[in-house]
Amino acid sequence: MSYKSNPSKRTKPPRTRYKIYPVDANLLIIVIILSIFGTVAVFSAGAPEGADYYQNPLYYPIKHLIFGVIGFIFMAIAALIDYKKWKKWAIPISVVIILLIVATLIPGLGKTTYGSSRWLTFLPVQPSEFGKFACVILAASALSQVKSLFDEKMLVNFGLIVFMMGVIFIQPNLSIFLLLAGTCVAMALAAGMSYRMLLLFGACSLPVLLMKIKGTTYQMNRIQGWLDPFSDPQGIGYNLIQSWYAISSGGLLGVGLGNSKQKLYWLPFGHTDFIFAVIAEELGFLGSVCLIILFVLFIKRGFKISARCEDKFGKLLGFGITFIIGAQAFINMCVATGVFPVTGVTLPLISYGGSSFMITTFMIGILLNISRKRTERVEHE
Repeated sequence: MSYKSNPSKRTKPPRTRYKIYPVDANLLIIVIILSIFGTVAVFSAGAPEGADYYQNPLYYPIKHLIFGVIGFIFMAIAALIDYKKWKKWAIPISVVIILLIVATLIPGLGKTTYGSSRWLTFLPVQPSEFGKFACVILAASALSQVKSLFDEKMLVNFGLIVFMMGVIFIQPNLSIFLLLAGTCVAMALAAGMSYRMLLLFGACSLPVLLMKIKGTTYQMNRIQGWLDPFSDPQGIGYNLIQSWYAISSGGLLGVGLGNSKQKLYWLPFGHTDFIFAVIAEELGFLGSVCLIILFVLFIKRGFKISARCEDKFGKLLGFGITFIIGAQAFINMCVATGVFPVTGVTLPLISYGGSSFMITTFMIGILLNISRKRTERVEHE
């Protein structure tokens, strides 16, 4: 005797659906701690210059707090926006950012400081900082749906990235240029692109980069000052030497919060590019290690969020955001310790700087949104 199975009793396969969770609490806590750490550091490092130039030692801390409030508002908004929408908005947003970067080279619109045209006369922002966001969303959008190296999406998106990097290269802003290039390479490798092709592109680009550095006086001075700072201790080697003095003065436990001597008269850019040196002097080796651990935890958490995302665009977007913030942090610390040549890269969430703080917190907001969406298998109802 044969029996027919009852279709109504057949087990349906489980289906997959997205479920919205609260934002990743661990990442948010790390970001809040880093931001508080940065506010205290700017208060200490920026007080002498604020008193000298603006007759107000609270000038930089107050502005930093304003940037912080705006930045956290941006982060909250970005955390509520579905990260998938950035794929659709990638090109329009990036075109606006690129036009702002191009405007820095137009006489009357751009403003030159320290030999580089990075600022606008009509907006108190540094557009190249926003270029980091454009680079990440363009690369994530292209790499997440690429079928071949010469796919139309690849050509358009990476064409925009290359053009933007070219303008930043001309400014010149070599530090941001290298940061964007490194991020693109890392994201391409994460997407599974052949490392041989990337090596070929790198080999073709290297001669142009070296010629540009050789032809730019202040960049060559930075290289020479990095290789042998004591050959000109009052000139090209001055910044690095003063940073070393600050770090070595801190010892194990530091001279105490607010008691840095180097920030008073000797260390330039103590509240921006060399804020890590002031932290090392005041909080010592242990304080510096704590700060490094916070950034390591941030990177670890960011990569975990991106790895957990089921969507390839979300994976690459989260990876790119985490990488570019983490890489910038360690470039800044390597500059302060003399591992890398002196650049104009700030320490994310720590250094004074409105453009950097706001775009960093905004990108972190997108990362928090990625952390909210997870897939789960559910039985039929």
